[in-house]
Amino acid sequence: MKESLYIISNRANCKYCYKCLRNCPVKAISFQNDVSFVIEDECILCGTCVNVCPQNAKNYRDDITKFESLINKPFIVSIAPSFYGNEDAPLKILSILKSLGAVYISETAVGAEFVTEEYIRIYENSNHSLITTSCPVIVNLIEKHYPHLIPYMMPIVSPAIAHSQFLNQLFGDLPKLFVGPCIAKKEELENYYDVVLTFEELEKFIKKREIIVDDYKERLPDFPYPKRTRFYPTSGGILFSAQQNTYNHLILEGVNNIIDFLEHFNENINEKVIIEMSACHGGCLNGPATDRNVNILEKRFKLNSVIKQINNTSIQPKYIDLKEYNFSLKKQFINKSKKVEISKEKIENILKSMGKDSPEKELNCSGCGYDTCVEKAKAVYLGKAEKDMCFAYLIEKVSSVSNKVVDESPNGILIFKDNDLLYINESAKKLFVNYEKERLIEICERIFNDPNRIHEIYINGKKFYFYPKAFSLPEDSGNVILLVDITELIIQKERMNELKSKTIEKIEEVLNNQMKLAQDIASILGESIAETKAHFLEFKKYMGEENADV
Repeated sequence: MKESLYIISNRANCKYCYKCLRNCPVKAISFQNDVSFVIEDECILCGTCVNVCPQNAKNYRDDITKFESLINKPFIVSIAPSFYGNEDAPLKILSILKSLGAVYISETAVGAEFVTEEYIRIYENSNHSLITTSCPVIVNLIEKHYPHLIPYMMPIVSPAIAHSQFLNQLFGDLPKLFVGPCIAKKEELENYYDVVLTFEELEKFIKKREIIVDDYKERLPDFPYPKRTRFYPTSGGILFSAQQNTYNHLILEGVNNIIDFLEHFNENINEKVIIEMSACHGGCLNGPATDRNVNILEKRFKLNSVIKQINNTSIQPKYIDLKEYNFSLKKQFINKSKKVEISKEKIENILKSMGKDSPEKELNCSGCGYDTCVEKAKAVYLGKAEKDMCFAYLIEKVSSVSNKVVDESPNGILIFKDNDLLYINESAKKLFVNYEKERLIEICERIFNDPNRIHEIYINGKKFYFYPKAFSLPEDSGNVILLVDITELIIQKERMNELKSKTIEKIEEVLNNQMKLAQDIASILGESIAETKAHFLEFKKYMGEENADV
């Protein structure tokens, strides 16, 4: 699986809450080995994961630095019509772009004029349902996940690509900047524009450069102007631009709504319908990189207001004449599906390994992010998910481990309530073998009422010492007695005390003997010294008398 180049995962921030996965309409996010990332082959770039992540662990690629390489040199700009509904002073921002080197600022809606004309032509020559292809998220959705419906897609480029070709005819290879509300445009326009910025990125750039928007005068976009396609980013904007509301049509907004429609699309119905699809509720005005704090109604009001201002301010505006330009708008859509068929047996084996060995255990709670346990099992098989992502499986696993720990504990554990013994583990069973329930409850109650001392208990004629731990379970569901057998410790302590006492006695005996010996030696030494002194005095006297005669 290849990681997306457009949705960047900040792994340090990810807390494995699965909120992105729960909200991703195509489940194009991998969680494996403590690493989460967006899967490029499956992602439709709707931007949902970016907007819902509470930890800022998902972001789209930032191209501000790339844009900075263009400024102070000639470049041209394509401004998406939803720009007017997103900014408080959009015409002043056009002046800022001019000051940075933009020699020509044109509305992407000009490209939409060419696209609308082709839509009308294709529809009028068709005998089946047709899906609009202006939204790159919808194009990704069908190519990657519903490729069997490609024949129903209008084989026409988006307005932004059409506008790029229009700009090429006017300015050749001069660098081009696209500014829009959509993350998916970064991928779609990779080979058509030198830089693709979202409204958010343009605002970040202005803030970074400490540019004061109010210091600039309002400036109108350059001619030629679109006729009606400035309303493309609104609900039903394509049909409105075509001035053909009488066409048999259907307007669908929101990826989940569209997925539900595509899942149940009946290809046997050959009714001629134009299906206008937009990934965002409210159209591009509510794109993923727009101001999410502004209500869609307010955005539409701002769009209408700026359009009226442009029309009222312009002196003899020049409108686009499609006949003056000649370039191809054809687009061939391809099957990009990476769907892998997984046998029922393999899915069942994975479900069993997660403790779901019967349909009743398949909760389909979507806590892991997948709508069903079967979808989760498929993701595990494909290496996109881990078994531990299932909360029910994890709880059962922890619970079984906890039960195992309690059952196998070397300490005696008993649970009682009133006059009933609710639970006794293996260690306690071995300890109190042949004990009646009533006797065990009596012991438990005695210990529970006096838990702060070591208890001596005679069991089958043998004395035991226990250090107890007693507590009550929540909701009055029972009392727990945990008995730590410290008998060996007490016996060892008593032996050590006995050994200590004997050792002291022995030392005292040795010391007494040593003192007696010292006294005997001192007595002998005293007698010897006295005798020596007496002999010395006699010798001295003798020597003295002998000297007197000389």
